[in-house]
Amino acid sequence: MKHMLCQVRGGSTFGRPDERHLFLMRAPGGRQIAEGEKTTAAPVCVPCAVESVNACPHLRGSYAAALVGYYPSWGVAGVVYDPSTLQPLPSETDEPLEYVAHDDPRLPWTVAARYVISLHDVTPVDLADLASLETAPAVCEGRR
Repeated sequence: MKHMLCQVRGGSTFGRPDERHLFLMRAPGGRQIAEGEKTTAAPVCVPCAVESVNACPHLRGSYAAALVGYYPSWGVAGVVYDPSTLQPLPSETDEPLEYVAHDDPRLPWTVAARYVISLHDVTPVDLADLASLETAPAVCEGRR
């Protein structure tokens, strides 16, 4: 995530003429990626995104794609511990990892598992349209 590498094959997602990065997420009910949305998902290159929506059961039939221009670090996702008992605290959501902002007082008591970014300058895109316009290589140049 720190180097904005494709989450599928690890190639760079830099190099688009518009200097934006493609993010792909599961979208129950057709929900779009929202301005300011937090995520632990790394960007993806267009060829890998097309492959993913066809092959990944998590995304098949229910995904959203967006080009993102600004993606500042927001915090971490991890397990928060009680400073008194040193026991894990129950999550405030149904997710196993709690999102904790950099300025949250719980941060020192969080064992981070993932990096969290906030997505800004978000433009939802149709992946099929984007793929037909793409001039990048047909396959991600990352590791295979």
